[in-house]
Amino acid sequence: MQSSRRGAAPRRLVLVALCGLLSGCAVRGLDGLSPEQKSAAHRVEAYLNRPVMLQGNFTQVGPRDNGGAGRFTYQPGALALDYLSPHPMTLRASGAHLVLDDSQTGAVTRLSLSRNPLGLLLHVPVRFGGSIRVTDMRRVPGASQISLAEADNPSQGLLTLRFIDHDRTLVLSTLDGVDARGNHIVLSLADVSETGVSPKN
Repeated sequence: MQSSRRGAAPRRLVLVALCGLLSGCAVRGLDGLSPEQKSAAHRVEAYLNRPVMLQGNFTQVGPRDNGGAGRFTYQPGALALDYLSPHPMTLRASGAHLVLDDSQTGAVTRLSLSRNPLGLLLHVPVRFGGSIRVTDMRRVPGASQISLAEADNPSQGLLTLRFIDHDRTLVLSTLDGVDARGNHIVLSLADVSETGVSPKN
């Protein structure tokens, strides 16, 4: 019993620290970033708001090793995933909702994007300020990474976007999201191409 109590105190301290990190209500937008990080974040912001459509292949690793693969399409405000494995399914995310249609079982799942970190990517336009907080911005030769959360409620989840960064050109390569329940999903993108001007939202 004594050893249990001794272990409980550090755990409580860790939980208190985590709650403090996640509360962050006074921290908004680009607060706390260096000038270099702010410049890099605005570069990502401009990339996401370009009136173009991206297409390519994706592989997914999800909770409990649930995986998948297929084709994706992204344009400002909308993401579409067409699964080829483990079996045909479609995911459509735009506006306030995400809809997953499983053609094998006939099940249709509809989720709110307000509590899903993917929703941070689908603002029109994406603005790193106000409701979206940049929690981290990193650059290394050949790559960039930005982490985003809701400014007023960061405990709802974290979305990290990774980019290939070459010759002053960004290419989206990974969507890495953790929701409020700790579910972790990674979409790795490949063969990404720009297919033209997207329809106006």
